[in-house]
Amino acid sequence: MPPSLLRRLAAVARSASPASDIQPYLAAEKASWLSPNDTLSILMIIGGDIVQRAVAQLAGSGPFTPYWHFTPVAFSFGWLAYSVSALTSALGDGQLMPPPDCPIQVVNARTGYQRQNASWVLGRLFRDHEKRRMKGGSLTVAFYRTAKDEREPGVPEHDWVYWSGVLVILAQLAISVIPGALHGNWIVLIVTVGGTLLALVASGLPQWREEKYLERKINPQKGPEVVCLTRGNGSTFVMVVVSETGIRLEALAGGHDGRRSSTAAMAALLSLLWIVLLVTVEGLEGDSWYLLAIGGLGMVQNIVAAGAERGASAHGFHFEPFSQDRDVVEKGKVMATLMAAEERQPGVGLALLKLFFPGDLRLDEQEYWDKKKLEKAEREAITRKVGKETGAGGKSDIAAGKKPARIPVPKDEIPGDAVHEVNKPEVKHDAIASRTATQ
Repeated sequence: MPPSLLRRLAAVARSASPASDIQPYLAAEKASWLSPNDTLSILMIIGGDIVQRAVAQLAGSGPFTPYWHFTPVAFSFGWLAYSVSALTSALGDGQLMPPPDCPIQVVNARTGYQRQNASWVLGRLFRDHEKRRMKGGSLTVAFYRTAKDEREPGVPEHDWVYWSGVLVILAQLAISVIPGALHGNWIVLIVTVGGTLLALVASGLPQWREEKYLERKINPQKGPEVVCLTRGNGSTFVMVVVSETGIRLEALAGGHDGRRSSTAAMAALLSLLWIVLLVTVEGLEGDSWYLLAIGGLGMVQNIVAAGAERGASAHGFHFEPFSQDRDVVEKGKVMATLMAAEERQPGVGLALLKLFFPGDLRLDEQEYWDKKKLEKAEREAITRKVGKETGAGGKSDIAAGKKPARIPVPKDEIPGDAVHEVNKPEVKHDAIASRTATQ
């Protein structure tokens, strides 16, 4: 290094006073830690997607009125960001509920019709049951039947997620009183109460519940609805729901356009009020750590509520008690499991067959399923015949797949895709055992 450069560096080092130069920076850091107002302002604009999923989880829990329902989602930093997002959606597609975060196929066991699920709550119902029942390995089919009791379909039961939201809201209000009691600074309480009220109003809009649950109900005269929920070909879990009462899950899977003109107006008003709250937070002098604790506690509640695993009743679907031995079908091989599921609930295996085996089948498998198609066609023909005679659309036990009393049915009343099977010889071997043994 040249001597001239060394002399210059030495002169700079001698003239520098490190202690005096670093003091302004230390003072700024100290002020930031004593009163993190700027940090609060930044935190207020993040986490909007978490708030939306938390509200979706708890929407419709009640108690509720025609104009508002109580949804215990706590005030947190993400509400301002969510309010802007909600306004954009209200003016655009008009939807409040998020899109499904668990993509599944919904298959009608009677018609075999498949559709991509568009219901957020139906995707969460499948996700949470898949976690409980799926232990890995081969295909597992679990059967659930809706309960016939006083519980109303589409009205969730209050579980730990619900009550934790209530407790967090109360804890936030209790914390906000402390700076006022100690120093006379009631601004923290005003901000907390205002934020909590805005959060409860936004999460309690009637459109939340309508989008989540408002669909046609099961008609008992037409028999139960049997739908299969699965991730599709390659999935190892199928959830079969037999609904004799309650919401039609196939219709729910199609999504519901529950937009209201009042929702857009409320979203605009709430966005404006959240901005006012942000300005109030920006002007807070001292005791910012209390507000930081309140918002952090609310964010933790939002995160837990958004991702928590819940039971069917907490999602608004009430099932009969589940038995692992009685209601689970798992035979080690996919084809054998589908055949056993068909024996357990007629129509289920047939509806899932093309989804899991879109190609050609072996001869013994093809004979088995041809026989099941014929039996299904005969059941449908008998149902139509009984419906014409009774004028009531047929008996529910026939639609459910139970074997009715034998009624002669002409071949011209059997659907065309099964007529050619009538003259086929009856299968003389157990296809399920054959498939299991050979594979």
